[in-house]
Amino acid sequence: METRKVQLSGGSTYIVSIPKRWARKVGISSGSSLNIMEDRNGNLILSPGPLTSRESVDGEIKLTGKEGPDAIMRRLVGAYVSGVTSLVVTSNGSIPPELARVVREFTRLVMGVEIVEERKDLIRLQDLIDPADFSLRTGLKRMAYITEKMVEDSLIGLKDPGNMMLDDVVLRDMEVDRINWLIHKEYNMLSMYPRMSEKANISTEDALNYMISSRLVERVADHAVSMARYMQMRESFEDPSLINAIHREGMKAKKIFTDSVVSLLSREMDLADRVIDDAREQSSSLQPLMKKVFKLPSDEAVILAYVLNSLERIGAYGADIGKITLNTYVRRT
Repeated sequence: METRKVQLSGGSTYIVSIPKRWARKVGISSGSSLNIMEDRNGNLILSPGPLTSRESVDGEIKLTGKEGPDAIMRRLVGAYVSGVTSLVVTSNGSIPPELARVVREFTRLVMGVEIVEERKDLIRLQDLIDPADFSLRTGLKRMAYITEKMVEDSLIGLKDPGNMMLDDVVLRDMEVDRINWLIHKEYNMLSMYPRMSEKANISTEDALNYMISSRLVERVADHAVSMARYMQMRESFEDPSLINAIHREGMKAKKIFTDSVVSLLSREMDLADRVIDDAREQSSSLQPLMKKVFKLPSDEAVILAYVLNSLERIGAYGADIGKITLNTYVRRT
């Protein structure tokens, strides 16, 4: 870090010099234009070059013949989340058909990525989404809404294990993953290029909170999927009163989760406090139900015990989001 003195020129113009080493590094010379932006904390961000809403980041995945489909998919997702906008998959020989299928499947799993060039030894992918067109806040709201409905629909399986809505819960999980990856990608782009946060009208602090919360929302969605799959293993459950009690606790867990996201987006301290208290109370209220479940036949007990554990985890993730709200925004009130 360097310190520079401000000089007054002509009685009304403030002048400060820029480091010569930095000017040479970025190609600044006499007559060059610089972009100056003020962030939310009053700091000035200085950047060279044209002010665009989109930064280009190139990446390459070189196939050696040792990678399996899962490894390639992980690298593709990793490149996407890290903010790579132009990605080339190359091979010394022909790209194996099964790996080419993985690349095509990847474009269906994520938002905005298309294959723009394909040869026997090369596949070029381009991210077509402009960060200025995507709102982290809106993305998180959409993600949370889908997840809330997934939890609600998975609980239908307690009373109707054959309901077709359980299959729909599993299908919607991919939409949650797509938004989660996009939120992580956008956060990484904002971190690498601070001037983008001004264009997106979001502070880096809010962006970080939305990114962390999206990960928690994604875990809630995973629990909804697991509950749906477990309940599809049964045709019915034997104790209606116990099932009704578990269903009520499930709706409480859903409300805790929903309120937690509302508290974050609206910065409501009181609601965040209530979410944390409700999650703690629910964790205690699930214990008597767990004892009753253990008295059931083993095949039924395993399923319902997993459901109860998932409900507790959903409440806990809601409490975690509530804590993010308190830890971040309490100093702003």
